[in-house]
Amino acid sequence: MNQTRTIRLPIHIVKELNVYLRTARELSHKLDHEPSAEEIAEQLDKPVDDVSRMLRLNERITSVDTPLGGDSEKALLDILADEKDNGPEDTTQDDDMKQSIVKWLFELNAKQREVLARRFGLLGYEAATLEDVGREIGLTRERVRQIQVEGLRRLREILQLQGLSIEALFRE
Repeated sequence: MNQTRTIRLPIHIVKELNVYLRTARELSHKLDHEPSAEEIAEQLDKPVDDVSRMLRLNERITSVDTPLGGDSEKALLDILADEKDNGPEDTTQDDDMKQSIVKWLFELNAKQREVLARRFGLLGYEAATLEDVGREIGLTRERVRQIQVEGLRRLREILQLQGLSIEALFRE
């Protein structure tokens, strides 16, 4: 009885759901229309929220791999947009932003550029901790932090001269 669904419901929930559905069928015959959750709740003397929640459990789940119907070979998955996939305009904008960031990095002195590139994974480096960067370039962790702060302050000035802010770089 409780194994006919994609997501198994406990037997006591199935029994309660059946009471709600039976009442809905009876009201449907009486009223000549599909009863609302409010009408079912009134008939059963239950809160509307409980009835709505219970009726949502009866909604059918469809696999995204199921063919859409007819002679169509397409499945739902084939027509859903991938929200993580950037469109061509986003890709172009991202590429432009990367080029601008590289250009701005080269306006810093060599030490600031190297520290920021190593810290944030730019210019082909992997992102690294202050300690790792210090070890790689022969400076203390504290000195790397100071250079990072100086470099970020200088980048902020460069951006302000361009009429941009740090926040503008990270907008979606």
